[in-house]
Amino acid sequence: MATSPKIIFFDLDGTMLRSQDGHVAFNEAILKTFGVPGDIRTIRPDGKTDPIILQEIFDAGGHDVEWSPADTASFSAHLKECYIRAISEGPTRVRALPGVPELVRELNRLPDLCLGVVTGNMEVTARLKLQAAGVGEHIGPGAFGSDSAVRNDLPAIAMERWSRHLNIPVEPGQCVIVGDTPRDLEAARTNGMKCLLVATGSYHPMEELRELGAESLLPDFSDTRAAVDALLGLFG
Repeated sequence: MATSPKIIFFDLDGTMLRSQDGHVAFNEAILKTFGVPGDIRTIRPDGKTDPIILQEIFDAGGHDVEWSPADTASFSAHLKECYIRAISEGPTRVRALPGVPELVRELNRLPDLCLGVVTGNMEVTARLKLQAAGVGEHIGPGAFGSDSAVRNDLPAIAMERWSRHLNIPVEPGQCVIVGDTPRDLEAARTNGMKCLLVATGSYHPMEELRELGAESLLPDFSDTRAAVDALLGLFG
């Protein structure tokens, strides 16, 4: 690895992959951990961290729940247990979005280019989803909802982890955020990073994403060459 790596941090849901009936495991983990029913389908989770999603679910259900770091760890453990069962036995299915496996493989071949993740998912869930989508082996360190409830905190955490992983300083100009919501762009800007938005999520159509003024915008990742060129162009 050269002394000036380029690092791409991918969001997961709506950007790299999509889960069918993922709510089953999430809702089961809520009940197991906190003893109250909760349904992620009652709120709009796009671009939010799991702790924020939890609080919005409790608010929507009228549950006054306070939790400690120990409860968060317990929830994470239950999420892992529930997702493993839901993916292996059903009903949950996780699939990579069109073009993502090809894009990840192509990027992984390029010298001095590193692939990481910045997502609101708990790390245990993120790793399970990446594995189920068939791209986990290509994705290195990152930052997760289990690191901070504040989405804008995550890029700096991910950057620091890559600094330690590579044993060299990493600067914001060496990092690009890829996501599908305005929150991904806000997190990038807050941390001095450039951003590529892709219109594969459920949050905003292409026209609305264009108005946000991200440095790059794609409808999807079906054209591997165009996606690679767009991402590399963000590093100058």
